[in-house]
Parts: sequence; C-alpha cells; structure tokens
Amino acid sequence: GAFFIRRSFKQPRLYVEVFSRYIKALLQEGHPIEFFIEGGRSRNGKLVLPKTGFVSILLHAHKEGYCKDLVFVPASIVYDRILEEKSYIREIEGGKKERESLRHLIGARRFLKMKYGKVYLRFAQPISLNEYLARSRRTMAETTRRFAFDLAEAINQVTLVTPLSLVATAVLAYHRKGFLYSELLQTVESLCEVLKKGGVALAASLNDLPRAVQETLSLLITWKIVETLEDVDPEEEAFYFVEDEKKLELEYYMNSIVHFFLPHALAATSLLTGREEIKTWDALVSDCEFTKDLLKNEFFFNGTDSLKRSLLPAIDYFLERSLLTRAGDGFKITKPGFDKLPIWSGMVKAFLESYWIAAKTMGQRKHLEMKQEAVLKKMGYLGRRFYKLGVVEHIEAVSRLNFANALAFIHKDVLNHKAMEQDPERAFENLSQITQRIYELSHNGL
Repeated sequence: GAFFIRRSFKQPRLYVEVFSRYIKALLQEGHPIEFFIEGGRSRNGKLVLPKTGFVSILLHAHKEGYCKDLVFVPASIVYDRILEEKSYIREIEGGKKERESLRHLIGARRFLKMKYGKVYLRFAQPISLNEYLARSRRTMAETTRRFAFDLAEAINQVTLVTPLSLVATAVLAYHRKGFLYSELLQTVESLCEVLKKGGVALAASLNDLPRAVQETLSLLITWKIVETLEDVDPEEEAFYFVEDEKKLELEYYMNSIVHFFLPHALAATSLLTGREEIKTWDALVSDCEFTKDLLKNEFFFNGTDSLKRSLLPAIDYFLERSLLTRAGDGFKITKPGFDKLPIWSGMVKAFLESYWIAAKTMGQRKHLEMKQEAVLKKMGYLGRRFYKLGVVEHIEAVSRLNFANALAFIHKDVLNHKAMEQDPERAFENLSQITQRIYELSHNGL
C-alpha cells in the first residue's frame, strides 16, 4: 500500500506527531518502507538535494527503540525517455505546475500506447543504520543531514549511463552548433573513457559504441529533436544540429549523469579561465573551491581535501591526453587542450550562467525588497534578454530552478541578515566581486 505525506512538516504540530507515530508503528511491525528522498520529482534530471524530514522521523524511531536496526537500500531509477518532458520544460521556464485532475488521468491513456524505451533499476550496497551510527560522532541533527546526503550520493553513484544521456551530454557540452557523426562519436568515446576509469556502470548497449550512437541519433531525429542537412555530395557525412528550443529537451538527460564528470568540469573551467599562460595548482584549487561553494545547492560535494583528491585523476587524464603539459608548479594548456577542454567545461557552463544572471539581478538593491516570485520573474526576463544579446550562450541557463537555488545561495551566503545589518555596502561589494568572478568562469575561452 501507500500513504499520503505532506511536502512540509512545519505545521501543524498535530499532523507531525500523528504521522511520526504511524511510521513508528510500521517499523515496529517490521514493514518495509519505500520513500523518495528528494521529496519530489527532479524537473531537470539532476538528483535534487535530499529532504531530511522523513529521514529524521526514521532515525528518531530507531533511537526510541521501535526497531533494532534499519537497513537502507539506495535505488536509482533511470528511464530511456521520460513522459513528462514538456511539462518539466514549462516549469523550468517559469510556468506553473498543473494540478493533477481526472482530465489528466483520462488523457494519460494515450501515453500507454507510446514507446518510451526501457526503465533501469539499480541498487547500491545496503546501509545498516547501526553500523553507520557506530562510525558517527556527530549530533543527531548533523547525523540526520549527513546520512540523508550519503544516501543520495549512493543513488548518484549507481545511476546507469545510457546512450541518450551520453549523446545529450556530448551535444550540449561541445557540439551545440552542430556536428558530424564522426565528431560526435569521438566525443562520446572520450566521455566513456572517463566513465570506465571511474568504474561507472554503463548500459549494455554501449558495448558497441558506434552502433549505440547511431541508433540514438536516429531516435532523436524521429523525435524531431535533432535535424540534418544533407550534403549535395553523397560521399560526405550528413551534418546534424539541434535548434535552441530543443536543447532544453536534451538537458534532462545530460543532467542525469553530469555528476560523474564534475572534477573534470571544474578543473577544465579553471584552466580555461584567466589570461595567465600557466595555471598554478593553488590557483586551480582556489577556482574549484569557489565553484564548489557556489554550486553547493546543485551538486553533492565533500570537504576541501576530498575536492583536491578528486581533481588529481582529472588533471592526470588531461596530461595523458596531451591537453596539458606541466610547467613548474602549474599547468599549460596545449593546442589540442584549447580544442578539447571545452568538452568538460561546457558541462557546468549553463549553471554558471544562471548564477551570473541571478547575481547580476540581485546587484540592484531594489530587487532585495521584492517578493521571491517577482525576483524569479525578473531573472527570467533578464536571462532571456542576455541570451538574445549573446551575453549568455546557453538557453538552458534561463532556468527557474537554477535561479531559485542561486537566490538561496545569495540570501544565505552573501546578502544575509547579519551582513546587511553590519555593513550593507560591503555586502553588495562582495556580491559584485562574486558576480565578476562567475562571469570570468562562465565566459572562459572567449
């Protein structure tokens, strides 16, 4: 069976008490419970940061003795293609989520006649709460938050990479203007190489990469996402391209695997930023720490030491592929590096552009007094304007989801109550410096 759960546990208190007692009874009787730790569906393909309310109830029930142990089995569910593409795009662009109704239920019958490919279900190693708590030295609140993040990270790590997610990543990160099949295949091969080095699980169809890429291209043409230009010379390869409005349909699939490439993406972004010929290790780490802190509402990151360790394999890969050379205590980009590093930096560019739009908007003090809904609409307007002017390259950057996360970062880390109370001028100057740094990182290579 299933039971209803509210999105928020803040009010009323009676609901929280009754609901918590019901969960404790289920655990006491030994019932298994399935729940979605994100608290809702991802609209952009990326795993949403976990909600801790339900996890907190489970951990308190365990502490109060309603069960001897709790074993969590993180599960990843991946689809070849999702049914809700259009509605998700509408919400990302700022549209309201439509409420479910009988009309929607009746209309859903037509989707049952369509083919959307396979569903992939994979499980991570079970996690015993007793064993986890035995290793933890944190407070209950800290343990709950860290445990929720560890569960979500485990889901990320067992996510299966499909041909569509790989092709979408290659197109959006590197072949935005168009491509030949041979060019796309070469990029996908590079992505697969990194994934295999990291021990990431790939769909069985990727064992024959040329065939998988060709079949995926054919599907995308059938779905009218990819279009072609045929050369008058029959011996020449066809030229493929994706119109801007269709790139939003590919974004969901790229975002489902982008976390596997984050160290390469952050390192490449730093290497391509700035005018200096040699990028020192300290400067690279500084850039990556800044980007990590900026995007902490988007991705799962561990501490600084963990970040440094994750960057080393990325740098080694770039060195092995002759995209970089060592130069004293730093690195120098080679000619092939200037051509190929954008494959990796392109994976986070839309996020950086979103945050630049948000920071640029909040740099005008009048917007600080506006309600969040009005501010998000203003960001959407400025984002579309910047995109039309060519200041922003990615249409995917005009994302209500990204803007909301960027706004949360600004309110908590930059223009927070303490900073505004002590020295508002300094707070806005800090925001201005952050805005400029994001601009430099998001416009690397230009």
